[in-house]
Amino acid sequence: MQIMRTPTDPVFDPELRKLIERVFATVSDCPEILGFILIVEPGDTIANIDALLRFPILAGRHEFILEHTDWFELVFIISDDGFGITGFLPKTAALPELLAMCQQHAIPADATHAGY
Repeated sequence: MQIMRTPTDPVFDPELRKLIERVFATVSDCPEILGFILIVEPGDTIANIDALLRFPILAGRHEFILEHTDWFELVFIISDDGFGITGFLPKTAALPELLAMCQQHAIPADATHAGY
């Protein structure tokens, strides 16, 4: 898995790069509310994602899930002050339970204003 904390961290997928730039632009006036961006990669497991997040990703703690062309975007608000984590899951991930949760709860990103 890849953890991003700054908009200059390398990302090579063009769609994902645009999505990440939008996340950082959204929090630019208050960057401390974004803990990090998590990018799920081949070989990642639910257990190692849970360990990083410090809560079970399948527990339904997401605020919302957006469906993009090749990615699901999961947004988690961790505390009352708005501190959160954004996760990106490729639709090709070998994590059937997580993909099923995303497919069940996702809203199309183009149905929202600027993705949010």
